[in-house]
Amino acid sequence: MNVAVVFNETSHLPSTQLADTGKKIKGIFPDANFIICKGYGHAYIEGAKVLELVYEPDYKQRIANMVQALLDENPQYLVSVGGDGLASYIASTVSQVAGHVILLGIAAGTANVGPIVSFSQKELSSLSLADLEVVEINGIEVSDESGYLGVGFNDVIIGNTFLGTEDNKCCNLSVEALVKNGERKSITVGTQIVTDRFSLRLNGIEKQLFPELSIAQIVVTTLQFDKLYGRAIFGGLCLGREACNLAAVGLSTRNMVNCSPDAWDSSNLTAIQHLVFSSSSDVVLEGLGKDAHIVIDGNPFLRNGTVCFRLRPGIVRALKQSRKGEVS
Repeated sequence: MNVAVVFNETSHLPSTQLADTGKKIKGIFPDANFIICKGYGHAYIEGAKVLELVYEPDYKQRIANMVQALLDENPQYLVSVGGDGLASYIASTVSQVAGHVILLGIAAGTANVGPIVSFSQKELSSLSLADLEVVEINGIEVSDESGYLGVGFNDVIIGNTFLGTEDNKCCNLSVEALVKNGERKSITVGTQIVTDRFSLRLNGIEKQLFPELSIAQIVVTTLQFDKLYGRAIFGGLCLGREACNLAAVGLSTRNMVNCSPDAWDSSNLTAIQHLVFSSSSDVVLEGLGKDAHIVIDGNPFLRNGTVCFRLRPGIVRALKQSRKGEVS
């Protein structure tokens, strides 16, 4: 059995902890042959086959090339040690090829909310394959006028910032500064998300919006792992109860992905317009503003024109804690 492993090349965790993680990964797959690329944690998996890659200056392309090189080794499992962003980059490449490898996400990033990143560092010591089951993961495929961008498994954000860790503190980093200049620059969250020409179309039909509600952020997410029944506070998301393969667009009057302290004033109202859609639907956003870039599971992309979303059921497979023996 072949197992591929990818460590975040810029992990904020100490090398001693990452080396310990490598040992624990080997314990989960005791009889496996390991493959890893140089620069992505090759020092942490003793005895692994190390692949040398031609350096690609563009980070997204570098990750795609690395994942493809690992897939060429025919691994049964691919382990990521990082956050949701690394897992999303990996899964976006995996989803474009036939014969999906099974993913295992180990938390070592900023947010680590899943669904691919499923296990903390502490949980690894007692983890074995017998404890795990393979689950199909839904994703939101994102494209703009440049073409295919990637797949979001936690959420896709329309905004000009993404969350990052600098000096062990969470901050709002500029999409433009990172993508254009490779600079991790902390900025204030932008408010010009839509223009007066903004429209949301579902399968070509423009949806009626509440004109009196301002839009500070747009979020698109799958509804796969949420228990949406019996909680009316979820509003439009309750339409996803007892149904499979649904996703939702949320047009929010508050930017929810904002680590600034004043953003968490709970004394002010937050209104969200929800649209639930199925895998047979295309959702298109037009008339977006200058601050409306795209952040896929924490990964920044410069937007080029109109943005399109499509729900892709079971686009990758991942290991989760087994639900056998659970009491419902």
